[in-house]
Amino acid sequence: MANTYLAARWIEEALDRYHNRPPRATIMGKRVIFSNFHYLAALLHIYTGTFKLTQIAEIARLPREELDFHREQLDFMTLVDYLKTRFSEWFRETIMMRDFSLEEYADIAWEYTKLDEMVQSQIKIPLLERLKHLYQACETCQRLEKPMDTYDLNVFRRLMSFFILTETIKPTLSSKLIKDKALPVAEKTLDMAPFKEWQKGSWQEDERVLALIEEIKARTNPFL
Repeated sequence: MANTYLAARWIEEALDRYHNRPPRATIMGKRVIFSNFHYLAALLHIYTGTFKLTQIAEIARLPREELDFHREQLDFMTLVDYLKTRFSEWFRETIMMRDFSLEEYADIAWEYTKLDEMVQSQIKIPLLERLKHLYQACETCQRLEKPMDTYDLNVFRRLMSFFILTETIKPTLSSKLIKDKALPVAEKTLDMAPFKEWQKGSWQEDERVLALIEEIKARTNPFL
């Protein structure tokens, strides 16, 4: 089965929109001046920390020296920060609104741990705040023996499914909130056993990263 990499899909869709943008299009109120190659390089910065600059340059089909030059330019790095923010917003919305299988959540959680640290924070902090409110609301409903609002319960389930796996793949200080506080509450209302029992097994990290790079190349090559 093909992997479910949300960020890779977003990069493809974002580059497609950019490639087919209308004449005189603007970004942040400014005329677009970047080629598809440079725009892709900016998009790929959501993986900074996992992808080396040489890999970003290779995927975007740019000389490394040219990428280094643009990384010193304010307009390019402003675009990078803008795209990181837009991606983080999209990712948060997708996690809260869409359902995935256990295997798909595992792919999504793994890819999340490979994102730029700032991007991870932009995703994680608002979602954890939402999770905190939802588990407290669920706990109140359980105490009062009242059903939780269906919409809120679905969001709670999706957030728990995502965060349990991210913490299994790469534990952080957030485990205290997710596994020690929210999970016992969730288990009284939701079937979290498959996610709680999931193990990542003998993943070859380098091979998975290279496979991710190849997938991004396949998705973006038609626009280059």
